[in-house]
Amino acid sequence: MIHTLRLRVMRAPDTLDNTMTFRQRHHYLFILLIFGILAPLLLWASVHFTRQHGLTGLAEETENDLMIFARKLEDYLTGYDRLVGSVAASRQVGALLRNSRDKKIVSVANTYLQTLNEEVRASAIYVMDLGGNTLAASNWQAEKTFVGNNYGFRYYFQRAAKGLMGRDVAIGTTSDVLGYYVARPVLDPGSDQIIGVAVIKVTLDELGLLFSDLDLRLLVADREGVIFLTSESRWHLKSLRPITTSTIEKISRFKRYADSLFTLLPMREERYWDGVSKLVVLDDGVEYLTQATLLLSRGWEMHVFKPTKDVKEHVYFAVTASLLLSALLFLTALYMNQRYRYLKDLKAAAIHDFLTGLYTRRYMEDAANAQISRIGRGQVNTISVAMIDIDHFKQVNDEFGHRAGDQVLRAVGKAIASEVRQGDIPVRYGGEEFLVIINACNECDAAHLVHRILERLKCLHFRGPIRKLKITASAGVAHYRKGGTLEDLLQRADELLYKAKEDGRDRYYDDECKRPETP
Repeated sequence: MIHTLRLRVMRAPDTLDNTMTFRQRHHYLFILLIFGILAPLLLWASVHFTRQHGLTGLAEETENDLMIFARKLEDYLTGYDRLVGSVAASRQVGALLRNSRDKKIVSVANTYLQTLNEEVRASAIYVMDLGGNTLAASNWQAEKTFVGNNYGFRYYFQRAAKGLMGRDVAIGTTSDVLGYYVARPVLDPGSDQIIGVAVIKVTLDELGLLFSDLDLRLLVADREGVIFLTSESRWHLKSLRPITTSTIEKISRFKRYADSLFTLLPMREERYWDGVSKLVVLDDGVEYLTQATLLLSRGWEMHVFKPTKDVKEHVYFAVTASLLLSALLFLTALYMNQRYRYLKDLKAAAIHDFLTGLYTRRYMEDAANAQISRIGRGQVNTISVAMIDIDHFKQVNDEFGHRAGDQVLRAVGKAIASEVRQGDIPVRYGGEEFLVIINACNECDAAHLVHRILERLKCLHFRGPIRKLKITASAGVAHYRKGGTLEDLLQRADELLYKAKEDGRDRYYDDECKRPETP
């Protein structure tokens, strides 16, 4: 019996090895069978749907970028459009056009235009008579001054001389610098007759630099399709479409672009992806998704090109993931790992607001009720609730869009989180409304904290279109009363907040602490 038992013990590993080898072979054969049947279908579905999903997201990003850049360009130029009207209506310009041979009046006009240009930083501001002769200019002291030159051949001048606003893009015949020209007629106050034209020239170099560092390609073309503003220097003064002989004659007549050849923008391939987006392959061999919009007030068109390399990376990832999913050896580990992450993220999402990082309303209710229970057991002196609301937040969304609104909410959430103390609970209560559960030794602790928060919000700085935005907030502070409930505490804080809003905003009201109410 001893020897028999010994033999069994010695042979057990061999039997186990043989069993595992058989199972491994069976497993590998099963994987190969599944892979051979499902892999082609899985790969096709992954490539197709991942690419479709990626291009849809890229199209949305492209549309947003296009609208942002179009607004940026429009805002940049609109200020000069308005300014030229002020120049045309100025007393100095009117006097110049009525007495152009008076040297003193000419000197005053030159000084006025020079001083104004130093403030607005245009390329040049100048005044022309109805013959197209430049009588005064902001660069009157420069070597290449506009004074004395005749620009009556320009399109913008001919429009303004007819009583219309003249806009054009052209290379300066004096400065040899490409610029945007905007012109307005100058009217005689007594007769309302046109006596001259006021012009502002703006170089577009600043905008070109802003666009050059972006992970996209951007161009702006005039009504003839000539590209005059672009993030790619090699596209400069190329054309989006064939230029006809009559169009070239028109461009030459107004001397817009000197002797440029207007070669076509090179595209190897072009096809529509959806109703508004195209997929193009340019001469660099890179595929782009492009969208365009018209700047109707100027007759220009803007195109944004975003590379699809990220979409291709997603496709490659999907192919790799499909191959891994085909191998059943990794399915269990992959499933458990993803499940673990999902539960972890789900738990975090239930506690923290995804936008601001502050606690959620649901978490606040549980935590506040726990604090009230601790008060009853004598473990905490008291708690207070500060309800804070951003003043005029709807105007931010209406004027700048929800992305700007999200930027404001994130900044406010960060500011509140930096001011609260350990043990306090900052909460995004809903929309633009925030709430702080405050562990207070006395009633005025909460007032001090709210005062600091409101002051901090006034000092917030933002980037992008809302960089000049300044915000304020209103608040209501309520304190726990013996035997009270959380609902009662929140209701009193909300009523005080509403009163602060009614009384002019940018203030807080406290139902017990007798302190100044405006920060």
